[in-house]
Amino acid sequence: MVDGLCKTGNVHLAIKLLKDIEKGNCKPTIRMYNAIIDGLCKDKQIAKAQNLFKEMICKGVVPNAISYSSIIRGLCSFGMWKEVESYVNEMVNREISPNFVTLSTIIDALCKDWRTEKAQTLFELMFTRGVQPDVLVTYSSLIDGLCNLGQWEEATKLFSEMIGRGISPNVHTFSILIDAMCKEAWSQRHISRMDEATKLLHSMMVMGCEPNVISYTILINGYFKAKKLDEAMQLLEDMCSKGLTPHTITYTSLILGLYKVRRVATAQDLKKMQDCGQSPDAWTYKILLDGLFTNGCYAEAMRLFEKMGK
Repeated sequence: MVDGLCKTGNVHLAIKLLKDIEKGNCKPTIRMYNAIIDGLCKDKQIAKAQNLFKEMICKGVVPNAISYSSIIRGLCSFGMWKEVESYVNEMVNREISPNFVTLSTIIDALCKDWRTEKAQTLFELMFTRGVQPDVLVTYSSLIDGLCNLGQWEEATKLFSEMIGRGISPNVHTFSILIDAMCKEAWSQRHISRMDEATKLLHSMMVMGCEPNVISYTILINGYFKAKKLDEAMQLLEDMCSKGLTPHTITYTSLILGLYKVRRVATAQDLKKMQDCGQSPDAWTYKILLDGLFTNGCYAEAMRLFEKMGK
């Protein structure tokens, strides 16, 4: 019942029930405490969660791995790293081994807080303790954190290490690395990175991991920003041939790029392709009108404007 109240957001009622149980000379179980601690953390009442954790110990209820995972996750969300370290040390002193959920939670939070060095140290500790990292949470978080700091080589090295350990990357992990390569290509003018990103997309398929709309969109936008429109158009065709429907923003970005280099006919063909898949939004229409007027296609621009009015 306590668990049910917490899951429905009624933590205050769960606490009241806990007190009533104690008044009835019954001892609440560790499961009850864990449910409330987790509920308080999710409700961002971290101070109350910590107080209940201490109260639980004082009343002779010994915390378990779930208790620590919940309180640590709550502390991570607030960036309370000293407290996190304190609870981890306490956990070890009680001879409770942090499981992959606890460690993955900390690594993910550290990466989001730009503390990738500490995250990497903890990551290696996982292997030392024989804890197998979770692909989506642990590896992806760490690779994403390294990429956000511009540490492309480190991210690529970790990716290769992941495969070397027999752990297959998923579409999310691949997309993170493809995105990083694309950003480096157009922001640092390392255009060769676009070729590497494309090779990674092909490697992804060879490994039996099918790219999704996000994977293709990242690469298409990368080629667009690198001013390689032919490559972007080819990827769009490949994407559509696989039955994937591009986002409106993907079409719009390409149409804008084509108009800028005065490839009006190609932009119009792309516009027809878009109409078959989804309806253009206001931003798409603005791009189309600007492009048509800039390229002197006034009659076509007026027809489009009239269509918008309908």
